[in-house]
Amino acid sequence: MVFFPMIGDPGAVDPLIDALKNGDEMVRECAAQVLGMIGDPQAVEALVDALKDEGGNVQRRAAEALGRIGGTAVDPLIMALNDSNSDVRRWAAIVLGGFGDPLAVEPLTYLASKDDNVGVREAATEALKKLGA
Repeated sequence: MVFFPMIGDPGAVDPLIDALKNGDEMVRECAAQVLGMIGDPQAVEALVDALKDEGGNVQRRAAEALGRIGGTAVDPLIMALNDSNSDVRRWAAIVLGGFGDPLAVEPLTYLASKDDNVGVREAATEALKKLGA
């Protein structure tokens, strides 16, 4: 019999972090989503790594999860604004817009005017509006 911990169970985080490394994209996507629902800061590093996943839905769910975790995820998301993958930069900008952290204003301002990807520029511009900048 396989044991699946409940979402609120403190033992659920480690198996979900392991699932982020699973070969199946759907499993990785679901793991990122559930880690966001749990909101444990222990998952931040694994979710930041998942921002670089080859699956766009995994990246999106990882960014959303980081947005739910908040606080400790701000610095890694600001660093993700420099990622070579435009989807990672876009999702990081979207999530940072919801944090309200003034540390994100300067890097978002740079992206809004200088990024070579229109989707990233638009996401950064929207994030700045949400931040009141």
